[in-house]
Amino acid sequence: MDNITNLLAKEKTTKQNRVWVRISAACNNLCVFCLDSDAQDGRLIAQDIVEKEIRDWFKPWYENRVIISGWEASINPKFPQYIAYAKELWYDRVQTVTNGNMFASEKFCTKVFDAGLEEVTFSFHGHTSSLHDYLVSTPWAFKKSLRGLIYIKKYYPEVIINIDIVVNKVNVDFLPDIVKFFMKLWVYEYDILQIIPFWRGFKEHKNTLFYTISEHKDALTETWKLSRVPGMYMWTNRFHVEAFEWFEDLIQDPRKIKSEVLWESKEMFAPFIESNGEVKPECFWERCEYCFLEQYCHGFLNNLKTRKLETSSKDYILEGEYFPSDVFIKYWKSAEDFKSSLKKIKENYKKIINLPKCLWWSGEYTSYNDSNTNQSLEEYTDVYIRDLYRKKSLRCWECTYNDSCEWIHLNFIRSYGFSLLEPIQKKIER
Repeated sequence: MDNITNLLAKEKTTKQNRVWVRISAACNNLCVFCLDSDAQDGRLIAQDIVEKEIRDWFKPWYENRVIISGWEASINPKFPQYIAYAKELWYDRVQTVTNGNMFASEKFCTKVFDAGLEEVTFSFHGHTSSLHDYLVSTPWAFKKSLRGLIYIKKYYPEVIINIDIVVNKVNVDFLPDIVKFFMKLWVYEYDILQIIPFWRGFKEHKNTLFYTISEHKDALTETWKLSRVPGMYMWTNRFHVEAFEWFEDLIQDPRKIKSEVLWESKEMFAPFIESNGEVKPECFWERCEYCFLEQYCHGFLNNLKTRKLETSSKDYILEGEYFPSDVFIKYWKSAEDFKSSLKKIKENYKKIINLPKCLWWSGEYTSYNDSNTNQSLEEYTDVYIRDLYRKKSLRCWECTYNDSCEWIHLNFIRSYGFSLLEPIQKKIER
């Protein structure tokens, strides 16, 4: 599958109505990297709350998918009941994300698959017992989960199986081997998740688990190469996008930020945005360098200080686009066609705003202040995703204009690749 086909296929998938429903606040593993450890209190979420969420988030005329999760959903005795309830409401697919321990039981498998479970995402963080069991702090976890996966493959071949892996300093260099191990078991869909700096993982194991992408680029690149294997479907989550040069179709959809700040952490981000940055998130500063939302937060503060840019009818604003398909409709599918489109635009306008200097002309930039101040969390997030989510290549650090350039919108990079950007080197005076 070529890069563009892969990118557009993923775009179609992300347009589904995906409903996440947690049914427990407990887990039967003790993962060292857990980002939710402080929120686990052993509760099972009340049945009326669970069923209301399943019911209320269903959208008629959409393709609806519900992901029933926990912390660990499978330990809730009503797990099969909630699966059946979702199928009664005509959800197109019912999925769960699980550590897999409960699926070692054939009796348990019979219950959940008879109820209508159609997709299982196993969390494996190693390809050996020593590696996986260390990271989940649970003896025999690897063998239990592996037994469940193999059992499903053999007796429920119609069930979709995929694997998510939380990448950290302990397992990053083994990442290609982990994927190859499960490929031998005919698993060809992966969600590769970057560790993020919250709770137990950061508080107790910061030095053990957190790493810099540049120091482990070879292992990551070898993993991304596996995405080119025929039949492979690979997603990534919460990585800094600079990790994906030459593999830009693997960059996470920018709209995923909405689920992070409007759903999972709304109580933390809403006061920050709606107070114009006065009320900082509790994670601010100490964890920022490890967080893929660093630009979202720090860019917000920087944009508050930015002088409003004056534009005229003679200026063309290169706006961001929500989807790569929008980019292709507007500028065609190749980087060369994109550059040709810009040349034609330049013939009719004095300058193009939001265009990096390396794309022929002096770039100027819009900012958060140009649209509105005192925006709500939802409004700023939408503005950020559409216009302010700009990125550059690691190569751009060598550019003469690195400090003044605000780069280019992420969906142009996803569409045309980092190679679109060509750092301008300082002229050496003789």
